[in-house]
Amino acid sequence: MIYKNIFINKKEIKNVLNVYKYFINKVGIKNLYHPFILNLNKGRLQKTIGLWNISVSLMKYKRGIHMSRIVFILNKLLFKPLSLKYFYNFYKIFVKNLESNDIFIQVCFLYFIKKISPLTNFKTLYSYKISFLLEKKNLLLNLFIKIVITANSLCPCSKIISFSNAHNQRCFISFFIIAKKKNVYINNFIRILENQSSSSLWSILKRSDEKYVTEFSYKNPKFIEDLIRNIYFCFKKKNFFLKIENSESIHNHDVYALSKKFK
Repeated sequence: MIYKNIFINKKEIKNVLNVYKYFINKVGIKNLYHPFILNLNKGRLQKTIGLWNISVSLMKYKRGIHMSRIVFILNKLLFKPLSLKYFYNFYKIFVKNLESNDIFIQVCFLYFIKKISPLTNFKTLYSYKISFLLEKKNLLLNLFIKIVITANSLCPCSKIISFSNAHNQRCFISFFIIAKKKNVYINNFIRILENQSSSSLWSILKRSDEKYVTEFSYKNPKFIEDLIRNIYFCFKKKNFFLKIENSESIHNHDVYALSKKFK
């Protein structure tokens, strides 16, 4: 049977009996930009723009879902500041209104933290890429947090073999963790991740700051293997996935390392 040959009231078209009787794992919307107010830093509010992906499972006896209803529900929910605990409860509203058992909600956004330059004390905002992911499948419900930061990594080998220099590179740390508590303080995760690198990055550095950061990283060299092991031991009691990539400065390739711990 071809659906376009079925003549039916437009209000009921999604409820047309699905003659194919095929279950769909995920169907929904993606790449929807929507602004919202973020409440992550102990009650301090921050405006940002999120990139939303929302999907549900579709029972085999249904033809389709209300795509526009997803956006309508999201608009209504985001009138209130978004905390991790509030995001966790989104699934209840979506499951009820979309008549589905399973749901996947993902939002990616920039989170800004005020950083102070090490010597001159200039205050600037530094951005971090954060993602919240909520997945409900049957009775299993998981909330994930993804944090992506940039830092500096100086090569220990280059330092040893060179007379007065060492090559360094920008490293991209992607940290993916299961959030069992709904009051996770993101700033603590960011601080721990940055502290394992050779040095952090800043938006503004004056000359004296540049000297300090350069010398600090020179005294704190890290292979990518050192970096990923240090982070592992910081979070060894948690369930996480960790990926690090270094953009090499003197090689015609990049390097990466992966580590994960799930019980």
